[in-house]
Amino acid sequence: MPSILFINRVYPLDAGATGRVLEHAARGLFNAGWDVTVLATAGCRETLGEEWRDGIRVIRVGSLFSNKNLITRTLGFAMMIPRLLLKALLLSRHDLLVTMTDPPMLAVIGPLIQWAKGSRLIHWSQDLYPEVAEECGVLRKGGAFANILRNLSTWSLRSHDLTLAVGRCMSDRLLARGIDAASIRVMPNAGIEVGILPVPRGKSACRVAHGISNEFVIMYSGNMGRAHEFDTVIGAARLLKERGEHHVLFLFVGEGPEEIPLRDAVTRLDLRNIRFIPSQPAANLSDSLGMGDLHLVTMKKGMSGLVVPSKFYGVMAAARPILFVGSSESEVARVILEKRMGEVIAPGDSEKLVAVILSYQDHPIQIDEEGLRAQAFVQNEDFLPIMVQEAHRISLRHKML
Repeated sequence: MPSILFINRVYPLDAGATGRVLEHAARGLFNAGWDVTVLATAGCRETLGEEWRDGIRVIRVGSLFSNKNLITRTLGFAMMIPRLLLKALLLSRHDLLVTMTDPPMLAVIGPLIQWAKGSRLIHWSQDLYPEVAEECGVLRKGGAFANILRNLSTWSLRSHDLTLAVGRCMSDRLLARGIDAASIRVMPNAGIEVGILPVPRGKSACRVAHGISNEFVIMYSGNMGRAHEFDTVIGAARLLKERGEHHVLFLFVGEGPEEIPLRDAVTRLDLRNIRFIPSQPAANLSDSLGMGDLHLVTMKKGMSGLVVPSKFYGVMAAARPILFVGSSESEVARVILEKRMGEVIAPGDSEKLVAVILSYQDHPIQIDEEGLRAQAFVQNEDFLPIMVQEAHRISLRHKML
């Protein structure tokens, strides 16, 4: 029986998008006949040690990770990597090692484990570092430290048998880094949305629970992170307020590091057409996503190819059109335009965002048609066959060598 070791910061029951896609991959490979081990950290809902879950061996190590501020988060990530490396080295050898990008720069431990254990390597790139940190202002763009990390990351990726990119835009970035095209495979994060079911517009019980009646709801659901762009949305809300369009409501569901600045802007500008609701339980996700008539996905300038927001696929499963504020080169923008399931708005173009929203409000049939196209598309997308195929291919190639 071939064996595989996944390494990532989070794994359910811990929250986190990378943990959810990892769980889907781990279960799929177990069902395909693999001996699967997951190495993660112990979060607030998990304990240290080893357990078996659905046939998968899950091992958790301690960490000092904290989201309290940028300094503690960075230090937590820095200390987490050697802890995960040490534990991986103490485990028995696995035929295949898969690292993810949580924590950042985790790929660098792959060649070290390969040198010690002889495992073949896959890096499942959810984000591209240090570029993400540069674009978010955490590291000076083009600075000495960022360049050292970039060279280290590029060396590591060139040592891997395969790098899985979550979008075509990320594949382009990897090629620009000098990674061999033959060692890159595009594998979007679609396939974990089976539990999300469409709720007819205006019929969500969550709307009633939160006092939303006849408003036309533009919803943002998920992490309000540093990679996401909100100035365009604030500008659109301000324009709608000035024009007396009080029936349009921007609804933010979730939290994240950009939530406080966003709330401050809403208070300062007295934008009563923006509301905030805490994250909803996973069991209520269909109804929660069903609150929106349209959904927002946003990304800052310069982030194309560095991240691909995973919330995109959940929105499609909920059968809603997507308004994407971001680069037209992003995987999100490409899918929206190719499948005709929403609109793409350049960051900063609040006027266009307003025009698009009001046009959709006047054409409810268009909303339903585009929502159905989105749902039909994502129903046929699943990364698992690619993951299983590539794992078998690399394992078989290693045995032949």
